[in-house]
Amino acid sequence: MSKIITTFAALAAATVLGAPAYANVTCEPGDCVISGTSKLAPKANFSVTPGNVDANYRGSITANLGNTVASKGAFTDTFNFLLPTSGTGGGSLTTVAASFHGATDLDFTSVLINGAAASITKSLNGIVEVAFAAGLALPAGMNSIVVNGISRGNGSYGGSIAFTPSVPETATWGMMILGFVGMGAAMRYRRKSTNVAFA
Repeated sequence: MSKIITTFAALAAATVLGAPAYANVTCEPGDCVISGTSKLAPKANFSVTPGNVDANYRGSITANLGNTVASKGAFTDTFNFLLPTSGTGGGSLTTVAASFHGATDLDFTSVLINGAAASITKSLNGIVEVAFAAGLALPAGMNSIVVNGISRGNGSYGGSIAFTPSVPETATWGMMILGFVGMGAAMRYRRKSTNVAFA
């Protein structure tokens, strides 16, 4: 009899609580999954414009990212992205709650861009929080944004980032121009030389 009661209690708890909510996500542009699995994280997003840039692309890149953390407790969300060239970047993430420590309240504990901490400001007792960074040097290749925080059951955040490729410094431009002038002079000198033949 006690086994039957225990079984019914477990089923009732599972029904009331539902399936366990995910806490951590890992995203690449257009694809967010629950960390450590291949299951989609339906409330997370990471969109990059323009999409599918190749190694020759030298324009600016923007991205929108965010998540609704549908579980209580600590979470870590990771957003991985590739850059075709080095440059600088920055952006901000914001979370706003309906009430202090209510179900929609989410607190940032840290936001890291390639390991560098973004600044976090809080207002209205932490109901509004903004994490931001600007002028960060970002290398070509793999980069990441890691959002750590605490959700109280249905907290969400969102934001955007921007990247601008590096422009060669003035000295670099000067050296390149001198190189082109030197190559042009060498080619011109070659054309003017004449062959002299002695009999």
